[in-house]
Amino acid sequence: MQLRHIVAVVDSSAASVQAAWRAARLAWAHGAALSLVAPMAVPGRHPSARHGPSAPPVRMRAALADMADTMAAAIGIRPAVAVDLEGEDGAVLRRHAQVADLVVVPAALAPGGPAPWWRGSLAGRLLHEAGVAVLIARRPPGTAHRCALVATGLDAEAAGLLLRAAGWLCQPRAVLACHVLDPAIQRHLHAADLPLPAVQSWLETATRRAELALGEQLVRAGLPAGQAMVLRGPAPARLLQALQSRGASLLVVGKPRRGPWAERWRPSLAQRLAAATRCDVLWLPTPPTSAQAARQRLGWLDAAAP
Repeated sequence: MQLRHIVAVVDSSAASVQAAWRAARLAWAHGAALSLVAPMAVPGRHPSARHGPSAPPVRMRAALADMADTMAAAIGIRPAVAVDLEGEDGAVLRRHAQVADLVVVPAALAPGGPAPWWRGSLAGRLLHEAGVAVLIARRPPGTAHRCALVATGLDAEAAGLLLRAAGWLCQPRAVLACHVLDPAIQRHLHAADLPLPAVQSWLETATRRAELALGEQLVRAGLPAGQAMVLRGPAPARLLQALQSRGASLLVVGKPRRGPWAERWRPSLAQRLAAATRCDVLWLPTPPTSAQAARQRLGWLDAAAP
């Protein structure tokens, strides 16, 4: 699981420039290709709105070219640049996301941003439509991630992808796998009117088995087996507490491919964590087979387009 192509979504904000530089440093570290894409909806169809030295697309393209020159001079990477005149739902951004391994977006395009809820965030739409991993960049690009918290289940395939993806941005010794036991199990045990010692014994056994399973997944991903943590209680609150107590600057979590209406009425764990935390968040589409299906669907749509 390697980074070969990274796409950074850029607008006129300072946060998007920081996200682009974060993507550039990742591309330099992994030897990946980099593309800077600026989605902007141009009002009106008059030629003056799209062409000429004062037209917004021309100025944006010039700004992207200047940024590419600066990156080439600073770190030796010259990214490709593109302006999508159809806005965030344009075909140019969609084509770049389809072939990318990672899309980097600023915090304004993540959950909790200014986008209306019925549209959803651009980060969520890219993951849903293109099946691509999305990095929500909030930290300055020059700061390294000293600790990454990977919120994972006990499924070996999905956990392996999350743990290996954490290695994109963090050293292996700083990756911590975290699993939260389902609180519904404890409620069912109490509802069964079992003795308290029996409930505690069962929970301790479940915790130990989860730690062993996480240790095996860490070893398979090439990471130290002792970097596993099992928590009890509500998953969002416990994970946010773990982020703060461990001083983690990166959260890696799987996100199901769901539309904005589904996220509105029943937000996923990844959606709630991304809206509540201030650290960088890396989303990976789950299950992994859904990402392949999304890319195949995009390929069919592009082939059918006139």
